[in-house]
Amino acid sequence: MAELDFITHGFYDAHDSKTVMNPILMNQVHSVDAVFITDKQDNLSVDALITKTPGLNLTIKTADCAPVLLADPTTRMIAAIHAGWRGAFQGIIENTVLQMVRHGANLSTIRAGIGPHIQIQSFEIGPDIKALFPTTENHFFTEENGKIFFDFDAYVIHRLKRSGVSTIESIGDDTYSNPAYNSFRRDKTKIRQFSSIMIKGGSNGIRQ
Repeated sequence: MAELDFITHGFYDAHDSKTVMNPILMNQVHSVDAVFITDKQDNLSVDALITKTPGLNLTIKTADCAPVLLADPTTRMIAAIHAGWRGAFQGIIENTVLQMVRHGANLSTIRAGIGPHIQIQSFEIGPDIKALFPTTENHFFTEENGKIFFDFDAYVIHRLKRSGVSTIESIGDDTYSNPAYNSFRRDKTKIRQFSSIMIKGGSNGIRQ
């Protein structure tokens, strides 16, 4: 989404997250709830925020989950999604896109950027988790030496495409193996890194 001149956005590592200014943060609860806001509202118990208001710095906190930023240049609307595997499985991505469209976004021009999150080589899961998914999605899982690994990056892209978003970029950085990022699975940390998106023109902002 770097070529979109009406927004400023960033996916930050543990160090650079400290430079994010005036973040609008959510009380992320691994839900499917997405809220459209017109002014600053902090700590709503939702997992996605949507706005058309300049200067509102929508910010996601992650430490292995996927931060997903959306922007529609035709209607100048943005969204920020906290997508853990549970939220993605339950439909947080599709619901956020649906709410954007309900507020006037053009589905065909929405673009998505996926920030750093745990990648397949680090995401070992148990058979009980795999059993939750339909057999048509078995290709997102790889078995090696009796261990099951989940391709969460491909799964998030799949859910975006299923929601109707076709222009998608993923950074592909692995939060677990890269010490520059906070990782809950690696360190059991309560510290998170930030990912932010803002429409230019307001008084709030992030590091340019």
